Amino acid sequence: MDQAFTRQKIKELRAMVGEGDRVAIVLQDDPDPDAMASAMALRTLLGRNKQTTPLFAFKPVTRPENLTMEHLLEIEILPADTEELRAFDKIAMVDVQPPYFGEKIPRADIVIDHHTGYPGGAAAFEDVRTKYGATATIMTEYLVTADEKISERLATALLYGIRSDTLALSRRVTDDDLQAFTR
Repeated sequence: MDQAFTRQKIKELRAMVGEGDRVAIVLQDDPDPDAMASAMALRTLLGRNKQTTPLFAFKPVTRPENLTMEHLLEIEILPADTEELRAFDKIAMVDVQPPYFGEKIPRADIVIDHHTGYPGGAAAFEDVRTKYGATATIMTEYLVTADEKISERLATALLYGIRSDTLALSRRVTDDDLQAFTR
């Protein structure tokens, strides 16, 4: 874990989001555990709640195990609407990048992801770490580096996010993923 780099990214991220800003966090269609956990972590890192920083997806969660996570951890994901998103001061996305959405997203201000294959430069703040097995790993690093309290609910989500995206730590797993998982 490169704490100096992560500390700088946290500083940049927090500087671009004003205290009164309404932030929408947009997830990919049919959000998975990594996306849901990462969104919860971003909300915590920014010191927000679900009223000031709601989660959105254009298509709802459908997989049974993901629906169970959403239900048990009381994660509220609202249906996304392009016009409604325009009203937010900032639009963030985790575990996905702007090209995925095409014209559905009016803009992207914050992008945190681990997936490859997208060109950079689509958002004012980007942290794309393609060597990582999960975006939840990046978010765990953010929370640990910022010395944020990680609730049991959030820890459960992050653990499951890392576990599911790395196929129980057997696919594309790095030392950083292992450290975040054991944390």
